[in-house]
Amino acid sequence: MNILMLAPHPFYQPRGTPIAADLVLRVLSERGEFVDLITFPEGSDVRYPNVTIYRTPALKILKGIRPGFSVKKVICDIFLLLKAFKFARRKRYDLIHAGEEAVFIALLLNRLLSIPYVYDMDSSLAGQLTDKYPKIKWLKKVLKGFEGVAVRNAKAVIPVCHALAHEIESYGPNKVVVISDISLLNYSRKGA
Repeated sequence: MNILMLAPHPFYQPRGTPIAADLVLRVLSERGEFVDLITFPEGSDVRYPNVTIYRTPALKILKGIRPGFSVKKVICDIFLLLKAFKFARRKRYDLIHAGEEAVFIALLLNRLLSIPYVYDMDSSLAGQLTDKYPKIKWLKKVLKGFEGVAVRNAKAVIPVCHALAHEIESYGPNKVVVISDISLLNYSRKGA
């Protein structure tokens, strides 16, 4: 299977979401899947059979990308979208594995090129934004609407906990597979 994986964060870095993405890559590689990973410019390269890492441009203004919403992330997400669209038009992918806000890129590619996607869901993006920026609470319904469209159109949603799985039930997902918080696992990077 040819998989396009979209990781909208620095990869690899030893913290939450990048660790989860690394675990996914390891499992897919061990299964013999072919994965093209598109990620941000920062981070260390990892090497797994059948996995190729592609990075968005490394501009000086994009150094030090931190977790959460930021202008730097938005700029990197635009580059991620452009690169993902280019790759998806050039190569035939069987599936897109999208984390965080990259689910909206996967949704767009699904609409334009009919590539199914799975949503690797770490948190509710609508909740995360309105919690961090209380002044936009009035947008929560609209943001939840977008989130619902992304969840409903995913072939499967992979939330990190049962509470998040319960929270998205109202969106009517096709399939939900809970993979509990990887920070609870005894994890060590292969070759680290």
